[in-house]
Order: sequence, then C-alpha cells, then structure tokens
Amino acid sequence: MKEKYSIGETAVLLGVSTQTLRYYDKIGLLPPKYIDESTGYRFYSYNQFHYIDKIKYLQSFGLSLEEIKVIIKSSSVDSLITYLQQKKKEREKELLDLKAQIKDIDWYINYFIYIDKNKITDNVYRRELSKRYIIKTPCYYKEELANMEINLAEMKSRKEYSELKFHRQYGYKIDFESLLKCSFYPKEYFVFLSEKPNIDEKLYDELPQGEYLCFKTQILNENWNPDILKDYFPNGKIPKLALALEFEDNLHEWQDAWYEVQILL
Repeated sequence: MKEKYSIGETAVLLGVSTQTLRYYDKIGLLPPKYIDESTGYRFYSYNQFHYIDKIKYLQSFGLSLEEIKVIIKSSSVDSLITYLQQKKKEREKELLDLKAQIKDIDWYINYFIYIDKNKITDNVYRRELSKRYIIKTPCYYKEELANMEINLAEMKSRKEYSELKFHRQYGYKIDFESLLKCSFYPKEYFVFLSEKPNIDEKLYDELPQGEYLCFKTQILNENWNPDILKDYFPNGKIPKLALALEFEDNLHEWQDAWYEVQILL
C-alpha cells in the first residue's frame, strides 16, 4: 500500500473525476492529504478513500455536498441520522406524488381510448358511477361555447383553486327536455377534480353517486336519436340530472369530439 496517491490515481480507483476531487477541496469538504509545494500536485492518502466513498454513498441518497459537509464536520452519527430521516421523508413524499401522477397518466390514457368509434350505436347502457367533484360555471341560452371556456378558465385560475388537481375532462349539465328534441342546451360547464378538495364546500360541486343511463354521441353536432330514451322516461318524466362528458379522440378537432351522455336514474 502506497503512502500517497495522485489525484489521477485516486479518481480512477474511486470512480470520480479529478474535477470532482478539486471541487471537494474548494468547498472545504475534503482537501488532499498532501500538496507538493514545488509542483502544486495533489495527493491523497489511503485513509481518505473511505471518506470519498462515503461522500458518494450519501450523494446517492440525494444529500447535497453542503449537507454532507455538515455531517462529516460534525463527526456525529446523530447528525447523519437526522439528515437521513429527513431525506427519507422527502423520498416518501416524492413516491406518493409519483404514484398519484402514474394514476393520472392511466386516467388520461383511458380518457382517449374510452370511446371506440367502431362500436358506436344507438343503444343505451347503464353505468354505476361513484361520487365525482367538479368546478363549474353557469351557461346562458345560446351563449357562445368560447365564452363558457373563458369563464371556466378564469374560475380555475382563482386563488382558492391554486392547489387543486384537475382531471382534464370537461362536461356540461344539459337540459333534458332539449335533449329529447335533439337540441344541445347546456346549463353549466364544468371540469373534473381528481379528488375531493379540502376547501369550502361552496367552492365546488358534487355529481351524485348512482346508476346512470348512458349513450354516446357527437353532441355539439346535435346528432343523436332521442327515441332511444323514451322507454326509460315515459309520459314526460324528467330526471334530476343529465350530463354530457367530453372524450377526445384526436388532438385537433375538439368540436367534433365524442361525448358520453349520462342521465341519473
């Protein structure tokens, strides 16, 4: 075993760059054991290999060099454990955030593939849906769709909603009697929240859990067969809630997007 190892030898043995070792010295984390006064060459001792390896290991946990410097200078195991516990909490939070993001990605994939245009028919079907949460804005008779978009965008940008997570799916509460006349008349325009928000209940709305009668159509084109609903709502029976939820199938022509009409039974 040699007494001194050049900076180049040390770098090769421990898998770090010479620039990294020089930076350790610059910030006071680990100066070389020897510096040749005549040449300025840096040399490290075998005992310092242990510290370089420890620095690399702590960095693999996400600790910064400044944090590692504090730990090493303190020579305290308690200090090390405190930093590691804090880093563990940060990683656990990141893991939860990643799992939530993966869930949202799966949701968005399903959003785009949910409507199979090859299987579109006039048939209705039933779906049992859980409670859902939305941010909404009122619509007015014969109002331009662009105005609804702008109003909802302004609402989403309000301070009260700044911490909320949205699912990028839009929908309308629609007038059922107009639906039976093959006419699209929205009463409210809304966007979904990904979960129940922890804010004042007056600031959001709930879509009730229950069984919904559904069919699919390009509702903005007012192209559906209202006769498919007559067996379910005879003699002028009006349901409590009728929705039209957007399901895009391309990235450009949103005006021609397919919708799933959901009518609460």
